Amino acid sequence: MRDIRGDLQDRANLITKQISADQAQFEKRIEQLKLEHQNRLKNPKAELQAVRLLMDVEHRRLNNAARMSRTQTPSPQPMVKLAS
Repeated sequence: MRDIRGDLQDRANLITKQISADQAQFEKRIEQLKLEHQNRLKNPKAELQAVRLLMDVEHRRLNNAARMSRTQTPSPQPMVKLAS
């Protein structure tokens, strides 16, 4: 009977190299997908930041307007003008 240990070892080494190559391709593709994902999110994130900024400005403006209306009590105006 022939000793096939060398052949099996060669085959195992070849499979190991194939697995390593496939793993490297997988990791490269994952990095590409992550970059694509980040690039696709840039515009929506910028728009979201702009909306949040606008909402903060509006919130402050409304709070200031409400505060001003509470502190400024208009002087009572006569309902009827009296003849002088």
